[in-house]
Amino acid sequence: MRIPRSAYAVLAAADVALATRRLDKLRRFTKPLLMPALIPGRDRTTQQALALGCAGDVALLGTSQAAFTAGLGCFLLGHVTWIRALRQRPSTALLRRRPLLAAPYVAAWLGLNAVLWSRTGRDRVPVLAYSMALTSMALTALDTGDVRTAAGGTAFLISDTLLALERFADITLPGHEGLVMATYTSAQALLAD
Repeated sequence: MRIPRSAYAVLAAADVALATRRLDKLRRFTKPLLMPALIPGRDRTTQQALALGCAGDVALLGTSQAAFTAGLGCFLLGHVTWIRALRQRPSTALLRRRPLLAAPYVAAWLGLNAVLWSRTGRDRVPVLAYSMALTSMALTALDTGDVRTAAGGTAFLISDTLLALERFADITLPGHEGLVMATYTSAQALLAD
């Protein structure tokens, strides 16, 4: 049985509001509940991807390098699992018919990694691997031909790009953490549906 979308939407909105206001102590209650609210009633591989997202969310509540590395690892595995989950769904093979649709995704990957290259230091290889898995997941979502699924993949790209720019390039937008969480929670919900 699935938890009603409205319950997830309320929980996500609460976490986005807390993130925007940087009320991190209160987010220790909301953030770990986000992905478990999406898990019931989903296929097994989707549940695994969401569970890895939950583990990453919990890890990223920490502020240490070890917490960041654990979170990155969980989300890397999560993207690989999302690719498996999305490939199990009906697909229109959109990218085989219209390969140029991949161009903006590839350009975004190249551009982001060009910006981050000199800033990532010892994290360069993990960031490259992670960004490749993320972009591959977004392209797999696009390839399904489903607009909502493709939007989920794109929203994940935006969310993680914002995180990378903040962490490695010191680029922070007003309400930055709220924007990250708004795109992230939307991405996971769209991919899970």
